[in-house]
Amino acid sequence: MGHLIIKIRLTILLALICVATSFGQTSRGGLVGVYKSNGNSFERYSIMTLEANNRFVYKYGLGGCQGEVKGNWKVVDKKIVFENDAVFLKDSIIHYPNLGLTTWTVKTIGIKPEQAVDAGCLKDDNLHLKEGVISSEDFNVSIVRLIATPERYHERKVQVVGFMNLEFEGDAIYLHKEDYENGLTKNGFWVTFSTKLDRKEINKLNKVYVLIEGTFNKDRNGHLGLFGGEIYEITRIIKWGN
Repeated sequence: MGHLIIKIRLTILLALICVATSFGQTSRGGLVGVYKSNGNSFERYSIMTLEANNRFVYKYGLGGCQGEVKGNWKVVDKKIVFENDAVFLKDSIIHYPNLGLTTWTVKTIGIKPEQAVDAGCLKDDNLHLKEGVISSEDFNVSIVRLIATPERYHERKVQVVGFMNLEFEGDAIYLHKEDYENGLTKNGFWVTFSTKLDRKEINKLNKVYVLIEGTFNKDRNGHLGLFGGEIYEITRIIKWGN
């Protein structure tokens, strides 16, 4: 009987350890990173950084009004709870936002304050997207959007459809076949492929419409700087349409 009780206790203890370990990986370790408000613009920003040592740095700004708050964070009931360092609570001159006044909900692609964070000059309750993680809408992006807003997709993984041309110093994907035929290179992007792909199979898709997946870089413009950017480390390519 005594051995049975010990066995049961050990089983419960191991189960608790497994739960605690799993929870830590998904709620703390997995949350570490930089989160940027989807309401950010050129002169407006709200950025939360969650560090591995349970420290946070919150940066905000609107025009000439800018600031930074530091403190501790933890997860309680699957929500993020913040506590400002004392120095950011006792300042009688500068209005620092008190991050302890609202919890943040964990979303699939980011975190969101349940109430607006009030920094005086700036109030933000937008979803903060985790850097490197984007919505499916931004992943499945049109070449038109890449051309119009390249900075939005810089160093992000994208999936696009376009007309592929493969030639020496001219591997590129274009918005339309006519753009290739008329030499409209700014309507196209230089492409480079992952070494994991078979070049012979890639060449079979020359001069057809294709779907590709890779990482976009707005500053790499291909041979002679002719293109609007580069989609590199392409890991997937398939024929599109008939």
